[in-house]
Amino acid sequence: MAALTPTMLELQQLSFGYSASTRLTVDGVSLQLKQGTCTAILGPNGAGKSTLISLMTGLLEPQAGHIEYPAYAQLSLKQAIAKKVALVPQDFAFYDELSVYDNLAFFVSISEKNRRLHRQYIESAIADCGLENVATKRASTLSGGYKRRLNIAIALSKQPDIIFLDEPTVGIDPLSRDAIIALLLDLKSQGKTLVYTSHLLYEVAQLCDDVLFLRNGKIVASQAINSAPLTLNFTTVSRLSEQHIALLAEQLTALGNNHYQLLINDTSDLSRVFTALGQLSHEIKSLNFSDNQVEQLYRALFTEPVC
Repeated sequence: MAALTPTMLELQQLSFGYSASTRLTVDGVSLQLKQGTCTAILGPNGAGKSTLISLMTGLLEPQAGHIEYPAYAQLSLKQAIAKKVALVPQDFAFYDELSVYDNLAFFVSISEKNRRLHRQYIESAIADCGLENVATKRASTLSGGYKRRLNIAIALSKQPDIIFLDEPTVGIDPLSRDAIIALLLDLKSQGKTLVYTSHLLYEVAQLCDDVLFLRNGKIVASQAINSAPLTLNFTTVSRLSEQHIALLAEQLTALGNNHYQLLINDTSDLSRVFTALGQLSHEIKSLNFSDNQVEQLYRALFTEPVC
């Protein structure tokens, strides 16, 4: 019998409101996070994402509801967060005048009392984040990509089990972004639990297992990344005949101008779909295979109606 995946974080009807606001910024949010998963929290600006992360990481105290880290039941909530949880904020959270190594040494000295472990934790964070070539450089001189890596390295130097990342790739070049996404995928494979916010939805599809959509402080939808239909769009030289349409009738939607869309609910059905498309190869002009389910749902939830 397979072992159950441990629950790392559980929220029950969590709520919080700022004194200057007439509504709750986080309103009755409940969720569970499992070990070794990445959960995205998405929504438009002002949806409550950063406030929710601040509550989960102990920067704010909830006004109602309950936060629990079940894997660390022997610890108080503050102790669990201090020992096992790390936050990578959107803003740079290091000292510009210090070198990469000295920044890490400073933060390790705060999070780890055993000085014998400091060097090990620092070197591990530098290696994980690919900072070897800039370890002695002053943080202010780093490129945007390396600054983002240093932000993450500081979090990793704490040796956390749960890592919250608030738009960790904003404003960097594609190669630096690729390096960070590869690092986060590796952390997830090691059993780290990640919570992720980003406006780059293709990153979410690449990295995350589940998505929570937040609006006005409430979860309005949730989606397992691998559970929604895959989408295949294609155009044809001429309009398909009834005989051709019949090959894919159950899944085919005609969008006009010889443009068709297939929704594939089960990947085990791909073989039949491509066999049918093979019979239409002389008609197909272009074909695009997409799994941008996150973007589709995001647009459906948050696109404002045109007046």
